[in-house]
Amino acid sequence: MTTPNTRDKNDSREKFIELFQQYENSLNGQKDYAGHAIQKTAIQRFSNDVDFPTRRNEDWKYTNVSQLLQPLYEQPKLVNITAEDITPFLFEGLDAYVLVFVNGTYNKELSSKEQLSKKIIVQDISSGLKEDGLTKATTSEYLNKWANQATNSFRVLNTAFAQNGIYIYVPDGLELDRPVHILNIAYTEVATVISPQKIIVAGENSKITVIETYHNLTNSQQTYFTNTVTQLVLKRNAIVDHYRIQDEDETAYFINNTEIEQLRDSTYSSYSVDLGGKLVRNNLSSILKDSGTNTNFYGLYVGVNKQHIDNQTFIDHAYPHCDSNELYKGILMDKAKGVFNGKIMVRRDAQKTNAFQQNHSLVLSKTAKMNSKPQLEIFADDVKCSHGATIGQLNKEALYYMRSRGLSEKEAVSILKQAFLTEITELIKIDQLKEKVEQMLVDKFKQMQETPVN
Repeated sequence: MTTPNTRDKNDSREKFIELFQQYENSLNGQKDYAGHAIQKTAIQRFSNDVDFPTRRNEDWKYTNVSQLLQPLYEQPKLVNITAEDITPFLFEGLDAYVLVFVNGTYNKELSSKEQLSKKIIVQDISSGLKEDGLTKATTSEYLNKWANQATNSFRVLNTAFAQNGIYIYVPDGLELDRPVHILNIAYTEVATVISPQKIIVAGENSKITVIETYHNLTNSQQTYFTNTVTQLVLKRNAIVDHYRIQDEDETAYFINNTEIEQLRDSTYSSYSVDLGGKLVRNNLSSILKDSGTNTNFYGLYVGVNKQHIDNQTFIDHAYPHCDSNELYKGILMDKAKGVFNGKIMVRRDAQKTNAFQQNHSLVLSKTAKMNSKPQLEIFADDVKCSHGATIGQLNKEALYYMRSRGLSEKEAVSILKQAFLTEITELIKIDQLKEKVEQMLVDKFKQMQETPVN
């Protein structure tokens, strides 16, 4: 017997299959695109083998994607934007290589590729698949894996619909002189599915800083769906600092899958900031593939109105002598909801592991909710591991003290909220980036409906 939930899921599946057929028809016989076969494999897998998650799935217990699947999405349209349009989303005073995506498609004209390609390999995936060599081998490996093996329906959909992602390779021994800013712009006037795709490989003894930002350029109040996938590979002794700032429109749905593979003695640090989006889901995982690795996950999130922000993290300690450190902090107001599910696994042979995880949240209204579930699975005995979570309100004594010094309640609350997140913002190593995030937080706090602390 077909239940209503089954019908809904099947209907949603058919919508995306039909959208892919429309995409194929739009190719007008130009199906020699090198990635087309991989796209077809992905949509076939989506049709037959994977399904959208429901709240019966433990990892999706607190996040219902049914609202995300309701709109009748269209493929993104090619739009022309100018350098002036993207200026507000750059970091003032920061010298960076900029790679621009508009509606999920890499825009060469607005990017610094010519400058950057003199130092590292920067190749749009569609062109790279046509060439022999490193780019083709690496991109084919990961795209085929996502199309054939992924059990995550959103990752499979990204593989089916991504039209022109980016591949970045940092050669062995190179320390890039400035950050790479991957700027993602949504420009939509109808319900649209946007599928950015990035593969980043840091060679042995290399060092790179990557800044991913997500923004909306229109004010149409029309919902859209950003479904992004980023794969990072750190070779031996590579160092990658990875910043991701999500400031999508509050009508947007945002699903992010970021997966990291770390080889011996590599160091990966993630700094995540989530401020926008109607429904946000971040899947962040690092697989430690040899000894001596260092993994740091830092995140902050602020939710107002009816925003829903879900952070799912996973660190897999499979080898001995590896360290990981994780700290997420968030503030929720109005009817916002937050979810944190962080899992650290220490496998049997991973002796001498150091793994620490914390999640702290402020819930500043009676209608806001936070669900936190830090997890440790330890199968080794010579380890140092800890985890914990707190959910609370602003400190009344600190609030009283600040009021007694002449500050209004609104001013005092705003300062205390900013101070609560300082532990995360102070970890940001780039001054211009830190200043921008702090200003974004100030602007976000202005949206919050200030109510007396209970």
